[in-house]
Amino acid sequence: MGKRVSRSGDPGLVSRKRQKVVHEAPTSEEVHTSRQLRALLTFTQDVARTRHGLQSLKIFLEAALEAENPSATDHAAILGDYLQSMKPRGGYEAAEDDEHHIYLSDVMQTWSYASQTNNDGLMSAVPVAIALLLKYLSRSLEMVPFGLGICRTLLQKQQLELISRNLSTDKGKAFIISPTLRMLREALSFDGGAIAKPLFRTRASTFKSLARNMGIVHIGDEAEDEKRPSTRSTAILFFLSAIKFLHPEAKKELISQRDIVAALTRDIKQDPPYLVRELLSKLKECVLMDDKVPREAKGNLLHVSTLVRISALYQVRQSEEDTAPSVADAAHDFLMAACTNPACGVLRQDSGLYPRDVDLDAVISTAELEELGLEAITWMNKYKSEVPVRNYTLANFLPNLRPWASVKQSDLVTAIFKVAPELVAHYFLDNKSFTFEPKLSATWIGYAAFLFKAVTLPIPEHFSRSSGFPQLPPPTTIVIDNILPLPLTQKALLRCLASKSNMISFFATRILVVAIEKLDTAIKMHQDTSHANPGPWQEAARRLIDEFCQRSPGIKDMINSFRSIPEADLLHREAASRLLRLCYEVLPQVALLAKFDVSPFLETSLGRLSKNELDDPKDFALCLKELENLLAIAGYSPGMRWFSASDALTLSPFTMLLKVCVDAPSGVTLGGIQKVLDFVAAEQQLVSEQKDHPGLLVLLETLQTLKESYARLVWPFLDNCLTRCATAPIKYLEAMHDMAEEIGLGDAEVVVSPLVMTILEQLPFAVNSGDKDVLGALGKSLPKFFGYLLAAGESKPLLEAVYTKIAAIFKGSPAKLAHKRIPDDLEFKQNTWPPSGKPSTKPTNSTSTSNKAISSEREISAEELESLLALPDTLTADNSALTKWASKTADELIDEGYAASLIKLLTSEHASIRKEALVSILKAAAKIRESEHEEKEQIWLLLSELAETARSDGHIDAGPLSSPVVAFACHALNVLRDPLHSLYPKINQFLARGPIWNLDRLPLVDEILLEEPAVGDSYYAQLNWLLGYLIDGLRTEKDLELFRKRRAKGPVLERILALGGNPYMRVPLRTQVLRLLYRITSIEGGSTTLTTRFGVMNWLEAMEGKGDEEMARLYRGVKKRVWETCDQQRVETWSRGGVKTLC
Repeated sequence: MGKRVSRSGDPGLVSRKRQKVVHEAPTSEEVHTSRQLRALLTFTQDVARTRHGLQSLKIFLEAALEAENPSATDHAAILGDYLQSMKPRGGYEAAEDDEHHIYLSDVMQTWSYASQTNNDGLMSAVPVAIALLLKYLSRSLEMVPFGLGICRTLLQKQQLELISRNLSTDKGKAFIISPTLRMLREALSFDGGAIAKPLFRTRASTFKSLARNMGIVHIGDEAEDEKRPSTRSTAILFFLSAIKFLHPEAKKELISQRDIVAALTRDIKQDPPYLVRELLSKLKECVLMDDKVPREAKGNLLHVSTLVRISALYQVRQSEEDTAPSVADAAHDFLMAACTNPACGVLRQDSGLYPRDVDLDAVISTAELEELGLEAITWMNKYKSEVPVRNYTLANFLPNLRPWASVKQSDLVTAIFKVAPELVAHYFLDNKSFTFEPKLSATWIGYAAFLFKAVTLPIPEHFSRSSGFPQLPPPTTIVIDNILPLPLTQKALLRCLASKSNMISFFATRILVVAIEKLDTAIKMHQDTSHANPGPWQEAARRLIDEFCQRSPGIKDMINSFRSIPEADLLHREAASRLLRLCYEVLPQVALLAKFDVSPFLETSLGRLSKNELDDPKDFALCLKELENLLAIAGYSPGMRWFSASDALTLSPFTMLLKVCVDAPSGVTLGGIQKVLDFVAAEQQLVSEQKDHPGLLVLLETLQTLKESYARLVWPFLDNCLTRCATAPIKYLEAMHDMAEEIGLGDAEVVVSPLVMTILEQLPFAVNSGDKDVLGALGKSLPKFFGYLLAAGESKPLLEAVYTKIAAIFKGSPAKLAHKRIPDDLEFKQNTWPPSGKPSTKPTNSTSTSNKAISSEREISAEELESLLALPDTLTADNSALTKWASKTADELIDEGYAASLIKLLTSEHASIRKEALVSILKAAAKIRESEHEEKEQIWLLLSELAETARSDGHIDAGPLSSPVVAFACHALNVLRDPLHSLYPKINQFLARGPIWNLDRLPLVDEILLEEPAVGDSYYAQLNWLLGYLIDGLRTEKDLELFRKRRAKGPVLERILALGGNPYMRVPLRTQVLRLLYRITSIEGGSTTLTTRFGVMNWLEAMEGKGDEEMARLYRGVKKRVWETCDQQRVETWSRGGVKTLC
């Protein structure tokens, strides 16, 4: 083949450079008639003329689409005539099946010609014109058939090939791709998605290269114009139209395309705000909230990378000119719905605080649980470093959020924690980069606020999703991580409480408050009576408390923090006082170890309230809450001096509290303070012991109805009377009975508050003082006081006798009584009494009435009594301890209970086990002594003395070692672990006495009951420890013998019963005494011994009337238990039928 010859005559004149391509703008003309429009769009191979016609059509349609178009009717007529003339035979229905029935045949032929000649301008102009035409036709109901015909034409094979070519053209030819996508979007959404289904069937062409086209983003420094969207924006809008109009199966298939789903959010952070809002709104509405779309398909859409990309929108800042909802808000609403709604496909059903691999229906034999305790549960200590979860998608998504930097992200994380509590422990285990070390910065404050929200989350009901509690308790490590997350270490919290910044200290205090409240809830759930096997649950509760105490600061650190709070910081002081109160209520065994004199703080608070320094009612309410908390703490302290005025106060604390109640603004709740006042008044015998007596409400009503000027003068006199009555109540009770005898009243009719007799005694001294103002105030107040006493149901004859003497005293004074007789028509107006629906009760003169009332109360059942008072046998021998201890370190022997397990084996019935346990104890003692443990010497001495005691006189061969001695050794071992324990000095003094213990005596009983505490105000904490070890050590008749033996200071059991009558003892200690009695009733012959040797039935009868109704029910239940388990014939003969009448 020869060489081609240049057409030019002179080869040198031919340019070797590539010719520049010039894109000339198409021309156009104004359309006036349909015939003109048809002529413009007639197919021709003249490209310029064709582009001229398409451009004219485009301008014509743009004008027709304008909102304010004066020629709208003309445009519609022209376009209607043109379409009617171009309508193929058979209508739009035929266009789907017959390829010869083509709408806009000239335009379609032009498009085909453009494809054959590779004319990019025409390949772009045709889809532009069709898209505008479909948009216009969708506005007119009459033209819908024409639009449907055009849409059907687009689905024919020839047009599908053209569409496919346009969509898959080079990425740089966005001017072709974008119009084609707009055309498809108009076709898909035309007439409410009429052809959405057939269009999706041709997805090989119509959805071709969709993922790639979503990646063609806007390029340039300026923001993307909404009127000229990028290819990516157009592709996403086409996708959103598809999921809006497609049926569920098609949606499922579409969102299962991984490349499309990945491209959908890959560049979402750079997308314009309007597109992001539209995308998230349509995905939420048409996919997430569509119940017909399967969860699996939704999960394919919302995988981790999608969630992470959407979460990046939290950082997008919106311009001030944009008044639409922010992108961050739209992302937050979407993620909240996606991550917290199980129907959205991401959230999976978990098992609460039980890990994924735990079988909730697993059952462990009772014998194995009793022998090994929680050690029988193989997975109990397994989840310290890793927690398997079901919500793996959320678990991988959460670390990508920054809850400390954004309130919305913090809300999202806590919302996820709330619906999937299994993720709390997993999240903090895997995210250890941020610590809670105090540093007053925006980041630390945000993180502290997030942790506070995490701690306030509720514990799942029953710890799981089941309708009842599972057989076994949840892992303690997971529960404690939900109460005090891992960043809240003891070291970090200590530094926060000690920080000089009040804000840091306040954050730590508030977190500890909600943590202890949450701990209290968890403990109550562990102690629920519905557990099928309560033993493991109770042991888990004790372990939970120990774990919490190891993570939280000590009570002394909390007290020091409270002391350092400025007086003006009322909010902080209220929170700190509440924290201390919760410690005393939820963790009394820890709180009572500290020496905390609440009196100075109580005086300061009372002084602040009494001086009316707080003008703002909110400040007054905060100070009042602090006062209530301090009063609750004072209730746990027997050393509280209620009736002793200090230098800072002119009145006693009790009277100051009365004054606070009288002077409080209206609307302020005083229920907590009034309960404290009523309790102290009843304990100190200031008021009548009648069951339905209103107590101090009589005095409050009197003072509140007085004028302020009179009340101010009465306070010193009233304080003097209250103090004297509390100091010697017996004196005034006897005086009251003497006066009753003078007027001929029986003992049953003497129902008068002892304070009345104190007023009668002290009134002459007030008269002798000669203060007219005070006497005038008393003359106004005393008639009202006696009138309200009469209205409360006190003995009228006795009150009148006292009032007569008071009137006689006033005769010689410059002032007079306001009434010659006691007013008998007074009613309580300031205070609600009698309770609604209950008439005022006058005093009854027969004890039978009160007995009937008591008998009518709901009695406690035997099962309920057992659940409240029966404790498991903690000295049960665990033979596996003989092999386990050898592989443990000294710290594990002491802290994890292996040494205590060896000690318990000394109570075994088998001599061989006892001897082997003795040898193991000596070896363990030597191992501990050689270790680096801080208390190694004391613990070695304890174990050595116990072993020497067991070997002496052949006790180890004769039988099981005395249970009280073994129980003492176990409890003493726990004391020696903590040098700050209040009994630490006494235990060391006991060990220093000699190498062998006296097995005929109970250790440390005299030292605790008779001697002062070695550490602060810890008497009741030591009593609680003593009763605990005595209960554990009371198992057999031989053990009971030690309790009833006569000694120089009386039998131990007799002294404990006397201790139980102490009016200052709180409910927990009273309950411990009852648990001791219940344990004795479980021993053969124990109930008979209690009745015949110690008169326990009379003691229970006396105690029944001194406590509240709940304690009275317990006393009645124990009394019934003693009668049912004793030798009734012997007891009835011994008491001549008297005991039976008490039951």
